[in-house]
Amino acid sequence: METGKTDLWLTGIPVSESDNIRITTPSFVLRRVRWSESSLILTLYSMDFGRISAIAKGALRPKSSFYGRIELLSLVDITLSRRDGRELDTATDASVINHYESIRSNPDAFVHSCLFVEWLLHSITGSEPSHPMYHLIGGVLDNFAAGAPFWPVLCSGIEKALRLSGFAMEIDRCTRCGGNPGKSSQWDALSGGIVCENCSSDSSDRIPPGIISFIRKSRSSRLDEVRNLKLWPGGYRQCFDLMRKFAEVHIETRMKLKSLSVLEDLENDR
Repeated sequence: METGKTDLWLTGIPVSESDNIRITTPSFVLRRVRWSESSLILTLYSMDFGRISAIAKGALRPKSSFYGRIELLSLVDITLSRRDGRELDTATDASVINHYESIRSNPDAFVHSCLFVEWLLHSITGSEPSHPMYHLIGGVLDNFAAGAPFWPVLCSGIEKALRLSGFAMEIDRCTRCGGNPGKSSQWDALSGGIVCENCSSDSSDRIPPGIISFIRKSRSSRLDEVRNLKLWPGGYRQCFDLMRKFAEVHIETRMKLKSLSVLEDLENDR
């Protein structure tokens, strides 16, 4: 009974192993951080429990059951031991569902995937499960695994992730007066999106109408439909920067994206 657990805790008697809850859930490996010479701290996004942090003890040992199974970006069926009051679960087993080998063998696909995942690490802060978010991650990785183009999928995936996280960009009503924005391309990240010409001010910026069209198309289309949409040279980077500024304002944190620097170096070397 619960009172028995509480009494044991207060008297200093160790809680038995039976008080651990064992769960198994499909999960994407979003981040791996070395914790010791042989162990890893994992950040996962699971289908059943949302964002999870777990320690995989001995994962880096060649004879470990985890070795080669919990690579970055992999989809795994992972078994975890968890206990109430602890923020860190303990991984006890894992089996590979999809290693996304075609992403790993393609530098462009890999760095775009890492950039999307890095964005999620900034924007997904709670542990509430979201099946739509779980399936979005899989959809983005599946499209990256299919090959180029990558930027349309990246930007559409980020737009969809913002909405699922509760940070949708308003593009259909003026964020100041609530009226029809018409053909306005005035944008104010702080107020939440588009503003009509009558409400525009020094704090709003005029953005290319094509970005608004892309965001609107992204909302009504699957990722595999979006991947063939074309913008002008540099258009998708402008769209990405717009969403990044929007996210930083509303998440209230600066998004330091290391993968973006790697992507820029990769594109500059061409």
